[in-house]
Amino acid sequence: MPPVLIGRDVVLADFEEGLDNGSGAPGRLMQVTGARGTGKTVILTEFKRMVERRGWQAISETASAGMAQRLLDKLRPQKGNFSFSFEPTVSVMNVGGSLGSIHYEKTRLPLTLREAMGMRLNELEKHGGGLLVTIDEAQAAERSDMIAIATAAQHLTSEDRNLAFVFAGLPSMSSKWLNDDVMTFLRRAQPERLGDVPLNEVSQALADTFYSTGITFDGEPLHIATQATSGYPFMIQLVGYHIWRRAMRRIGDVNSGNIAVTAEDAKLGVADALSCLGDTVHGPELDGLSPIDKTYLLAMAQDDGPSSTSVIAKRMGKDVRYASIYRMRLIEAQVIEEKGYGRVDFAIPYLREYLREHAAYIRMTLGLPDDGTYITKS
Repeated sequence: MPPVLIGRDVVLADFEEGLDNGSGAPGRLMQVTGARGTGKTVILTEFKRMVERRGWQAISETASAGMAQRLLDKLRPQKGNFSFSFEPTVSVMNVGGSLGSIHYEKTRLPLTLREAMGMRLNELEKHGGGLLVTIDEAQAAERSDMIAIATAAQHLTSEDRNLAFVFAGLPSMSSKWLNDDVMTFLRRAQPERLGDVPLNEVSQALADTFYSTGITFDGEPLHIATQATSGYPFMIQLVGYHIWRRAMRRIGDVNSGNIAVTAEDAKLGVADALSCLGDTVHGPELDGLSPIDKTYLLAMAQDDGPSSTSVIAKRMGKDVRYASIYRMRLIEAQVIEEKGYGRVDFAIPYLREYLREHAAYIRMTLGLPDDGTYITKS
């Protein structure tokens, strides 16, 4: 968690309003989307803190195979004779007296998950509490898990239980799950899209945070740091941390007198932050894209600013219609963004510079020529 959460007042207020307004309020069923590094996990953690201050319980999961079963395990009563499982069995007597068993289908899970949540709510509601369930990286969830969770949430909400659900993930989450006919309930989820933080808020937050540790951060050093973040939430954290670390190495002891961040501290800290950003955001983002997506981005990276979609297509050796398919995919994933008619630019800060720095390696892994051309395979 960052020491200060900035630029997220609206989404926090929407969630708190949902808690205040009771069962069925829009803010109690929410989908939070954003590109990598925009603070989705941070928001879920803050939601957890908010409900716990109200005497609620929060159960958090990150989407992967078996997610619904893990939720069941966390909800399983610690005392008593209750037993829940993903594939429950009942004992039956076969012909001849031997003991056998029958396995239910996985469609039994939604009802079982609903029962487990209902039992937990029975205890929480006695004391005025409720239950928050958060799912991170929801775009990676298995369909059977999402059906189970959505079905349980729908039934419990219709029963006016003190319950809140928040799903967070990349923008692809919306098209993947909200258009699924089996999960129409999730279409009612209040959308919250996380974007960049205004630079004036970034500047104030950095100055205040450093001041709280006994260090002055203003003037040119603060300007260097603020501009370097581009308002990108994860970069704000990286820049702040690495500049603070550089300053502390130089200062040694904050009790030694007047202490201030220098321009050199700021420049070196920004360089450290950029290196870390490439390893933790740019690399993983590219790993999740198709070869042609990457080729499209390499073609864009030749420009210093917004790129013409027709020029990108020409560099790729394809027609505009073909290139537009990948343009729309990258816009939906919030890797790039529209910049006026027929023009696009990078939505993730410093991705252009990262692509330029690693262009030779990326071209080699894609099997592209080493002469700078971007001819793609059909």
